[in-house]
Amino acid sequence: MYGQGYPPSVPPQPQRGVPASVIVLRVLFAVLPLLSIGFLTWATALRIALLTRKAWDWILLAVSVAVVIAGLVLMPEDPDASRADWVVGMILLNAVAFTAYFLVVDIRHDRTPAAPAPVLPPSPPYNPYAATVPAHQPQPGYGYPQVQPQPQPQPVTPPNPRIHQVRAELDELSDLLRRDPREGGR
Repeated sequence: MYGQGYPPSVPPQPQRGVPASVIVLRVLFAVLPLLSIGFLTWATALRIALLTRKAWDWILLAVSVAVVIAGLVLMPEDPDASRADWVVGMILLNAVAFTAYFLVVDIRHDRTPAAPAPVLPPSPPYNPYAATVPAHQPQPGYGYPQVQPQPQPQPVTPPNPRIHQVRAELDELSDLLRRDPREGGR
């Protein structure tokens, strides 16, 4: 009628692969600096800094922003100038370097094992009769005498000396409250 109860809980198995959302974000942040011709490299650097939360990665974010701003400031108005080639090369090199660094850090971050979840011992099967029988009642021993549990001595703590004063005050207050106001104080 009651069956065997609930089966013991099985801890969840670790996932073998990387979730699709992580792959999509990885591809997006890897391609973003290259498709924007290096101007959105700071977004990839920001993702790395937020992911690892290391001081070194925050410094690299500042370097990436500085390279993009310097590239915008140093870009000459004449696109045929040789300085334009150097500035565009600097921005593209920044984009390629941060894309490679992002992929290395992001993949390595996924491979670091997280702290293992604590494994709880399996719970005993449900027994509907266990809850109805109190633990302190003796069970039948099938002819053997039952061993009665010996009461454990409780540690004796000395009473607080002020307890007698408080008890006396409470008795007086109780007497005052019991008096009927119509009697006139007895």
